[in-house]
Amino acid sequence: MSKVVKESDTSTLNIALHPLVIINISDHYTRQRVRSHSTSTRVFGALLGVQSGRRVEIFNSFELATTAQGLDTQYFAQKQEQIKAVFPNYDVLGWYSTGSEVLPTDLDLNKQVLQFNESPLYLLLDASIPTTHGRELPITIFESELRIVNDVPAMIFSKAPYKIETGEAERISVDHIAHVSPTGGSEGSILIAHLGGMQNAINMLHIRIKIILSFIEATQRGEVAPDHALLRQIASMTQLLPCINNNLFRESFLREYNDTLLVTYLASITKGTNGINELIDKFNLTYDRQRRSRGFGWAM
Repeated sequence: MSKVVKESDTSTLNIALHPLVIINISDHYTRQRVRSHSTSTRVFGALLGVQSGRRVEIFNSFELATTAQGLDTQYFAQKQEQIKAVFPNYDVLGWYSTGSEVLPTDLDLNKQVLQFNESPLYLLLDASIPTTHGRELPITIFESELRIVNDVPAMIFSKAPYKIETGEAERISVDHIAHVSPTGGSEGSILIAHLGGMQNAINMLHIRIKIILSFIEATQRGEVAPDHALLRQIASMTQLLPCINNNLFRESFLREYNDTLLVTYLASITKGTNGINELIDKFNLTYDRQRRSRGFGWAM
């Protein structure tokens, strides 16, 4: 650890980290952990933002694929081109990963990022720290530095200070996420309550299917007396399934599914735009009042 990271009190970088980056990394780690069923999962991604002199502002991030040699640099380059097409002002500022400490292999990964940024930042999020640990975020940002170690030039990570910076839209979004209740209570989101109800319905359907399957298997083994009326109902229900297992149904289903997603996306955009318009109206009203009050005071 001492050969990889050194404390730095002389860093002149002014780093501003936006909440969207933290949310993206947390979501990336959570999805990967659920998929792999392992608490030692590490995820990797790129940091996007704007750098003006020594002022660095990290606005966004995207996930990176890995190979046996490390990061998939070809995917990295393709993703960077796509991001540039949408956000031409954003540059790749560095990369991120999760873990409790910096590993020597992280230096090799950092060398791969050098082709996208000559002095990349490295953000490390420690997901093993419980939420009750304290108010400090489990995030450390490192600056890549070339130093002479034992008369040999070597790349090391130096800790760099940072601060959290948010815009008005980000504050509203973070506040909304902070008030989401897992139980779908009155303080939670309507969407979360709806998704919770859907999850309960799917779980109940899964339980009932298992019960029907257990009944059929027990009937085949002779452990349960055949109930012909019930078996006919099960047979009629299963005969409906092949009717929707064809290409025409798949195409129709995907078309309607995509249309539904598009309508939902447009509704979200409309709702967000409406909220922004209301905020602008309130700001203009408050600003006009203050301007009139200052004008009257000067006239008097």
